[in-house]
Amino acid sequence: MSALGPRPGDVALDLYCGAGLFAGALAPAVGPDGTVVGIEADAAATRDARHNLREWPWARVHKGDVAAVLRRGGQQGAKERTLPTARLVVADPPRAGLAREVIDYLNAAEHGAARFAYVSCDPATLARDIGLLVAGGWELADLRAFDAFPMTHHVECVATLAKP
Repeated sequence: MSALGPRPGDVALDLYCGAGLFAGALAPAVGPDGTVVGIEADAAATRDARHNLREWPWARVHKGDVAAVLRRGGQQGAKERTLPTARLVVADPPRAGLAREVIDYLNAAEHGAARFAYVSCDPATLARDIGLLVAGGWELADLRAFDAFPMTHHVECVATLAKP
């Protein structure tokens, strides 16, 4: 939350939202004048996210592949634009990292993202994606590692990126 700095009235995207953990933290912060949109491919997780976010009617969840939903919903001039222009984005992708289409979406100035929190369980794909995002105009503002699984080789990282 401190990485994104959500304010009342903000619009936020939660990519690969799972059961809505991050969307559930963002929704009360942006309040009823804001919007939170989650995107999740797994049907059970989408159902759970909708249930978990029911307290905040300004939070909604789209079921589908993140890249496909962004492509369909973020197109300029689309008859029914399903995704609002979001200032804040959080993503917690699978080990494979962000799909290239997602990186292209985030790098496109017309989508309006200014702050991006990237949660990763794979430092190698995180490094690859940060390189592509920096090449697209983002700046790495912060990077933290968390030993969420002590006595294993697993580490969770949170990278904060900002558009200058």
